[in-house]
Amino acid sequence: MLFSLSLIAQNSPEIWMSYELKAKDGMSEQFEKAAGKKTKKYNNTAENGIFTFNIMDGENQGMYSRVIGWKDWDFMNSNEDRSEELKYWRDNVNQYVESSTGWKVWRRVKWASHNWTPETTFNYMLKHTRVIKPGMDQDVNHFLGRLKRVYEKHNYSGITAVFRVMSGGNTNEYIICEGFDEYGEFGSYPDTDKTEEELYNEMFGWESYRKDAKAYNDALEMYSRTTERQHFNSKLSTEL
Repeated sequence: MLFSLSLIAQNSPEIWMSYELKAKDGMSEQFEKAAGKKTKKYNNTAENGIFTFNIMDGENQGMYSRVIGWKDWDFMNSNEDRSEELKYWRDNVNQYVESSTGWKVWRRVKWASHNWTPETTFNYMLKHTRVIKPGMDQDVNHFLGRLKRVYEKHNYSGITAVFRVMSGGNTNEYIICEGFDEYGEFGSYPDTDKTEEELYNEMFGWESYRKDAKAYNDALEMYSRTTERQHFNSKLSTEL
């Protein structure tokens, strides 16, 4: 999978958008054929690219996740006429769609993300959804920020990105996306045999990992701790 870069204004957040849809029973093949044609016709550049994942388990199993990324305020302010593209979808694709959610707009939390670049590629992804309790942002940010520093110092090989809802949902919701190419290989610290917890404690003090992880977990709503597997669908994604 390749996420290609659209230029991000210096003071703008890095904006991503996503929604989920479900094909009608027995029509997944027809949907993918029609949506694939639409993608090649209207989503064939870095500027209009879209990426698709198959959701493999959980309550949304069998649905598709459609993602737009690497955008900024200029994209949100754009008055580009997309009526032809939308009409094509209505006339040629929508007949195979049973239902779809609304768009969610996300801001990528760069200071908590690692190895997530315009050249990032992976076949599979774990999507962890979390919701922060009101007023508890500091404990979450503290732990995620420190983990990022451990990743950087010790050359963690994994691909991780953190996104937080800007609109279209609960703004205390965030997701952690971990990309990988083979199950069982989610990233490692190639220069040491020490555990992540040991490396964390070396940087921030004795028992820091345990204390910070507890504060982090206590700051999350219990019901929100869900994880789902997603597989990249190249046929329904922009090729660049």
